[in-house]
Amino acid sequence: MTTTNLNATPAIHWEKIKVLIVDDQRSASTLLKSLLTPLGIKHIDLADTYDEAVRACRKTHYNVLITDYHLNQALNGSELICLLRSKRLLSSACGIMMISGDHSTEVILSTLSVQPDCFLSKPITNTTLKQKLTQTLKDSEIRQPVYHALEMQQTKRAIELCKQQLTQFGHNQKLSDLLLDLLVEEQAWQQLQPILIFLTAKHPSHKVAVVEAKVMAHEGHLEQAIQHLEALIERTPLCIEAFDLLVQYQQVSHRPFDALVTAKRAFQLTPSASHRALIVAQQAADLNQPDELLNAGRVLANHLPIIDISWIVRFAEFNAIFEQLYFSPRTNQSRRQLRQELKGIQLRAFSRLLPAQQPFLTTYGHIVRARFYLSENKPLKAKRRALIGLSYYFEKITKLPSVILIELLPILINLGEVLLISEVHQTLSLRDQFDGHSLQRIDALRSNTESANSIKKLALQLSEAKALIVSHPQQAMRLYDQILIRYPYSSDANLGYLDAYSRQGSTSAPQDQTLPQDQALPQDQELPLEQQQIRPYSRLRRQAISVMPLPADYEAWRSRIFDQLDNIPTKFSEPPVNSPCLLSIELAPNTETALNADVSNVARPEVIELAPVNPPQ
Repeated sequence: MTTTNLNATPAIHWEKIKVLIVDDQRSASTLLKSLLTPLGIKHIDLADTYDEAVRACRKTHYNVLITDYHLNQALNGSELICLLRSKRLLSSACGIMMISGDHSTEVILSTLSVQPDCFLSKPITNTTLKQKLTQTLKDSEIRQPVYHALEMQQTKRAIELCKQQLTQFGHNQKLSDLLLDLLVEEQAWQQLQPILIFLTAKHPSHKVAVVEAKVMAHEGHLEQAIQHLEALIERTPLCIEAFDLLVQYQQVSHRPFDALVTAKRAFQLTPSASHRALIVAQQAADLNQPDELLNAGRVLANHLPIIDISWIVRFAEFNAIFEQLYFSPRTNQSRRQLRQELKGIQLRAFSRLLPAQQPFLTTYGHIVRARFYLSENKPLKAKRRALIGLSYYFEKITKLPSVILIELLPILINLGEVLLISEVHQTLSLRDQFDGHSLQRIDALRSNTESANSIKKLALQLSEAKALIVSHPQQAMRLYDQILIRYPYSSDANLGYLDAYSRQGSTSAPQDQTLPQDQALPQDQELPLEQQQIRPYSRLRRQAISVMPLPADYEAWRSRIFDQLDNIPTKFSEPPVNSPCLLSIELAPNTETALNADVSNVARPEVIELAPVNPPQ
């Protein structure tokens, strides 16, 4: 890699350049526009808010985006860049310029995380602006062939183009760093060696030092790599990439306390980096340090990445780590304190979210509480909590993010809610991309063949019993009675039983027995159906449907049943005909391709229409 023909940089046609300036202070953006106009730029748009920036980028293909870091809104400049990139509204050739008068460590590191072309400190002079803009446009043009190859998933081609562009136009830090990352990704260790030697001698950088540590670790010298990174951090305490890599290597070398200390230092430097909050939380959970875990959760809640649906994924990941600590051996009082702390974290997160996102968190909070109730052997409370959370979406389950549906599914399976299981399964089966956390949950569901077979059997039994309600209510009651031994809180089974009971000509309600419903009574399957006795229907079983929110069809069925029980009519209504069919259910969508993916990486955010406000309380 030699540096030749350094003057052969692309020419800039200023009159063709299109610029978008994003700043919540219109006076500042107007001043910046006045500095750009003398350069010959004719197309300059201004945006005061992030949503105005999104609309502008949908209409126009910009060459340069200039944004202030502090936008006085839910999103800062770095998050705006991530949002525009996630929506594919910025081309790879678009130059990114960040502006701020705030020189704090957090702002600088947050800005560097999105890899802008330059960072301009306020106040900005005409000379500095022209110089930085010119360099940004030239760098964008130089790297465009490389980025185009990456968009076409041609990694090896991108590596060769990196080398060609660096040879033709001379050293470019961003392109050089990209080349090193691509070679590590491809595990092209032999190609790395001469490039590292050249860059160390001619253009030493933090990236070069970090990659040197990766080479050491690859060659089996893990302790040497750790010492190399520790020395790098000592020299450059803001090299956040070195912190991240050091945490990994300390974990591999079984130094958990050192890994936690390093992770905390990195997290303190970048509190808005949600993935680092999760690293700290996981280390704390592994070491049984609740205070560290809860502190990471509080900071995470204050900085949730709300630019897309990934915020709920991050929150679900944190809750999974929290539950690891929560369900470890500890006193009941300790668990109560942890639940209270988690509630506070959820309230922090709620205030961080946009109004359209808040109902998702409300629903998810109910699901978490339902999971706790199940662990305490309180299925009736668990069912009510889960259905309250889901009730806002009974008629629009497809609006819910996949991670919420997948977290809900084991609870519904445990309770035997086949109608909702069917709707959730159908919704998930139509989606083809899932985040890493959801993929792990799906894998666990698919491996639980006992639950899958049990739900299939339940669906078949419910279908058989419902078919007998009108013609042979006594037989239907016996079938439902068998089902209720295994699933005493199933809405389908309880509703069907009461419907069949109401057709016996009795004017009184079912007997109010107090037999504990979680005791498994002996089954009479060896006897013919007509000889099997019907067990008393208890108050607790009636509560399984009478105090619960239910989907519209089941709500109407319940009302008709209770009316039939109180006032036996001469003509009974028919049960709902749209019985759920789960005979082919796999308890999870068809994710054979997705499960082969790297679950450590979060998939592309789902395109989900956000729900309106007014969630269930």
